[in-house]
Amino acid sequence: MNKSEKFSADLRRIKKANRSDSYFNLNAALSDMERLFTSQNSQAGGLASSLFDWWKNEWARGPELEDLALEKLCALNALLNQEEDVDALDQDDWRRVKDEVGYEAENLPLDLLSSMMQTIVSKGGME
Repeated sequence: MNKSEKFSADLRRIKKANRSDSYFNLNAALSDMERLFTSQNSQAGGLASSLFDWWKNEWARGPELEDLALEKLCALNALLNQEEDVDALDQDDWRRVKDEVGYEAENLPLDLLSSMMQTIVSKGGME
């Protein structure tokens, strides 16, 4: 199991742990997911928090966390871990990711910044 697969499994565990027979505690699940995401991406510093906040505001809506929302968070995690499983993000997502990376660029390790920018360019996020 690679990092992306483990992260995805951890998200699903968090979702399940915050569900009772009749209620899903979205706020608790999001809090747990944020801790997981930021701790697994500590090398990205404030970028991890910024990307999570954007994801939460854009995709974590409604009474449940949809599979698509979880896939997008997994793709962001893969990007920060310099892995290739980023296909869940669409053109608009890539443009937003580019903006967030730009805001935090001076605080990022050069190898991470370079890797992310290569991915962003290859996915059309600069258009």
